[in-house]
Amino acid sequence: MKRHLIKDDFHIIHLNNEELLEINANYERFLNMPLGIFKTTVKKVEQTGLYIVLRPMNVPHATREDIDQFFSVVDSSGKISAILFQGKEALGYPAQLEYLLGGLKERHLPVVLIEAQNQLGFERQDGTLTLSNKDGYNTVRLYAMSKDELIKLDPKEAASRFYVSTIERNVRMNLFPSYKFAANGETLSETNARYIHDVTNRLEKHGFNIGKASVMEPYFPSRILRAASIAGAASLCVVAILLIVPFLVKYAWPIEVIVFLFTQTLYWTGYEAILRQALALGCAVSTPVIVMSLFMDYCVQKKQSAFKNIGWGHLFIEAVLLLWGCGILSLIGAIYISGILSDIRFFLEMNIFRGVKLTFILPLICVSLIYIQRFPFFGKVVVTDKDFIGFVKKFCQIDIKLGVLALISLLGIIGFIFIGRSGNNGAPVPSFEISLRRFLEDIMYARPREKEFLFGHPAILASLAALYHRWPQILHYFLVIAITIGQGSMVETFAHMRSPFILSLIRGIDGLVAGTAVMIIVLAGLIILTHITEFFGERYGKE
Repeated sequence: MKRHLIKDDFHIIHLNNEELLEINANYERFLNMPLGIFKTTVKKVEQTGLYIVLRPMNVPHATREDIDQFFSVVDSSGKISAILFQGKEALGYPAQLEYLLGGLKERHLPVVLIEAQNQLGFERQDGTLTLSNKDGYNTVRLYAMSKDELIKLDPKEAASRFYVSTIERNVRMNLFPSYKFAANGETLSETNARYIHDVTNRLEKHGFNIGKASVMEPYFPSRILRAASIAGAASLCVVAILLIVPFLVKYAWPIEVIVFLFTQTLYWTGYEAILRQALALGCAVSTPVIVMSLFMDYCVQKKQSAFKNIGWGHLFIEAVLLLWGCGILSLIGAIYISGILSDIRFFLEMNIFRGVKLTFILPLICVSLIYIQRFPFFGKVVVTDKDFIGFVKKFCQIDIKLGVLALISLLGIIGFIFIGRSGNNGAPVPSFEISLRRFLEDIMYARPREKEFLFGHPAILASLAALYHRWPQILHYFLVIAITIGQGSMVETFAHMRSPFILSLIRGIDGLVAGTAVMIIVLAGLIILTHITEFFGERYGKE
């Protein structure tokens, strides 16, 4: 305390055989003055059998004496598991940070980093990232929900938030805020205890051990393996470019060699970071483009087939096989993203994949360009620049019936919402969708994304129906775009390196399973719709 006050601002007074301290200071400032951590408090917590996370606060012009005083508290107990700093700075920042680091290394104490509210990186605490980097990434990720956010949620939803953050974002420590008011006829203590117990119970069922927070072992793959993954990713991007711009196919090998030499040169000459980010984005875009190109080639082969020769049963089986074929290819392509970005810095999210929005938008543009090269919107496919200009003019003058327009508008709105909500700063999620998410979390190992199993995957069935029924070409196009969104979402999942690879893989497979189930509902809807239109004497979509 003496360090924070001028000598003349405090006096020791002896009164009635007692020692009193008279202080001349601002009352509020005095109450918030960091007095350190008391050993007696640490001992009391230790007696409960709990592990202890110390939360030191930095002091102005901290000295080695301040650091030593803190470590004396640490050494007073064998139950100290981690250090979580208070405020905007680490203890000792900036002058004594190296001295603090030496003490942390000696005692093998991890530093806790608080996940940012937008889930991008960490809350700002000057010095913490430096400590983590210099201490071999001896770090624990923590999820903390603000009290203002907690009061908006019922205990069940709050528990789900903590559960999801732990299993999906590599969080190993949770900081639980307390409710200010009781809920569900319980006491306040019961309300707080119940939602924390719900989190614990669900995590244990998922395979987690409750206790001392684990620290991820530092991982950096060999340079040779990284170079091989970069070569494969570069080739994947080249294939996508050739599909989009087919006249370049005759130069395929020269392009492949040039791209290979260029990327390898950047990698081995110190431009690894930007190269890996660029190639990861390239793979996230190229994979759905390649998969959808193969799907469209299949549709081209089948476009002359009539529905009367297919039937609903055959159509469903065909759609399911195509869904799983496309899904598996997308998962294989996504592995390149994991291979390129895999190291401890991305696992802990000290480095972050950039370009989430682009991974959804660019594939739609690229697939559209490939689509008009495969399907004749206006009697001919687009081959040359002149063809493209003519296509744009005719497209703007297309005559669309009201029913088709309504369906296209619905698909467009859904697609816009899903893309707009992509990333970590998306639009709010409605309550019914939250309920669906919680249901899926309870019955599946990894909850699939709605844009996949509710939108993109079932669109495969609808697109085949549109193809065989000779529905308007523009409707088939929008359904292909919907499929692209679903496949792109599967791939983009792997760009979130904080999530365990196996979890992302299972999430994709669960999405395929759920998408297959939703296909059954879509099939029933299409059958009913077809019968209704036939009843009224008009085949749906017939001009």
